[in-house]
Amino acid sequence: MNQETITLLKEQWKQICSKYAVNELEATFQFVQQHSMDLVSEFYTQMLQENHALEFLSVGIVHSKLQQTLNQWLLDSFEVPLKNSHELMVKKHQTVGHVHARVGIPSWLIMRGIREIEKKVFELLPEFQLKQAFSIATYMIQVLSFSSEIMCRSYEANLEVKNDMKHTYRLFSAMQDVSTQKEKQRGSLLDWENELMFKVFSEATSFNHQLLSKSEFGLWFIHKAAYAFASSEQVNVIIKIIHQVDVLNHEISLCTDKTVALNLIYNIREKNREILHLVDQLFQVSEYIGSGNDSLTQLLNRRYLNTILAREIHYSRKNKSPLTLLSIDADHFKKINDQYGHAAGDLALQFLAEVILEHARGSDYAFRVGGEEFLLLQVDNDIGRAQSTAKSILKRVQDTHIQTSTGQSFNFSVSIGVVNYDGHPDYQRFLDAADAALYVAKNSGRAKVYVEQNSY
Repeated sequence: MNQETITLLKEQWKQICSKYAVNELEATFQFVQQHSMDLVSEFYTQMLQENHALEFLSVGIVHSKLQQTLNQWLLDSFEVPLKNSHELMVKKHQTVGHVHARVGIPSWLIMRGIREIEKKVFELLPEFQLKQAFSIATYMIQVLSFSSEIMCRSYEANLEVKNDMKHTYRLFSAMQDVSTQKEKQRGSLLDWENELMFKVFSEATSFNHQLLSKSEFGLWFIHKAAYAFASSEQVNVIIKIIHQVDVLNHEISLCTDKTVALNLIYNIREKNREILHLVDQLFQVSEYIGSGNDSLTQLLNRRYLNTILAREIHYSRKNKSPLTLLSIDADHFKKINDQYGHAAGDLALQFLAEVILEHARGSDYAFRVGGEEFLLLQVDNDIGRAQSTAKSILKRVQDTHIQTSTGQSFNFSVSIGVVNYDGHPDYQRFLDAADAALYVAKNSGRAKVYVEQNSY
């Protein structure tokens, strides 16, 4: 949501408020002040009975955090005209919509909650005179509806970005596998071709050679490579050529004239060389797709951090499996660059990345998220094992001396914060908790592991 849109929504909010007298706006705010917790209580009472909402809510989270948050949201929303805070509240509603999208709360569920608040408002209004009750009701419904609109605008915009990133990550994941298959599949295509030639020039009077589209290369390209490179124009061309080769292959199987068969094989060879050329062109885009990796350490970078966290949190919540996060930071890293040079600093970072990978399982995710900042996401892993991993990483780094190209030697230490996932659907809380744990470790003297034992 850009500033132009924010300004537009601010003016629309002002227009809503301008239709009511100051005393009516004040009376509404006093009503909200008096009954906000009643509205909040009704909201969460009903939502905790909604099966779809239970994916995102728990009694503990509601009582410890969400009730107060919603209460403040109501008070702030109806204090807007009294404090002239229209733009500020538009931005706050924008943030709420962003969080909902980040967590994955469906927009209809938000509207369902707003409906419960509106219903409770009408239950509480009879204590007012009819005229005053009418003005309060109409004003509150307009503000609640408008607030929902702002949140939905932000929700949809952020959800689009989120879904696009998910798709991009799927391509990235496919690419990781595709890239390892490149030379293997090039060889597979040539093997298919050589086998065809052998059959044609053998003494056999007839033969049945596998279609290229059903060969190892054909299946790999159609089902995997084509997905990884879906946006590339070469994909459809290659698939078209594969089917052309299949036609030629069928013609050869029916051919009894060796000379004609030879010409057909020549055509197939030409088309296969075209396929190989186009495949090579496709792999030139791997640099872009592979940008999910840090160029220095080859760990994952920030690009897919949120996507991976959201997916693993969803899995953890669904399957009740533990999830831990280690936030790792090299201590006094600037001193290494200043004293030994940036090349030595790069060696230190590469070594740290290697150590992290040594202590990571195949299912874990290791990220370089900043200059000397790293994350290790450990799936299906409890806090005890996470602490043990952190201590092993710390010791391994401390005990190793890095040799520079100039013959110098140095070692360094790391600080590590460790947190356990507490079940909240918002991955940003998980990240913030890991950052906070790392902060404690660094401020306790560095070269330490700090484990947040309590739920964050």
